[in-house]
Amino acid sequence: MSTFLMMAASNATQVGIFVGIIVFLVLFFKLIMGFIRFMFRHPIWFILLLALGGLGLAFNLLLGGVVILAVLAGGGIMFAMNSFDI
Repeated sequence: MSTFLMMAASNATQVGIFVGIIVFLVLFFKLIMGFIRFMFRHPIWFILLLALGGLGLAFNLLLGGVVILAVLAGGGIMFAMNSFDI
């Protein structure tokens, strides 16, 4: 973000954005590690899903879930720090 936008944002907004980014990074790396672990534990299923396109679909659906959880976490923190004002 630009410095002007960060100066204009309230403290609760800054903390909410920071928490959302941290939650996204943690869940994203857990997702990547889960796919690597799946690849080594089930090589036949991995090759089959990779060849038929199911692996990309699963990754995109799970990545969408990660983004939704990160937005909800950041928004919840921001909402709580603003004394539940809308």
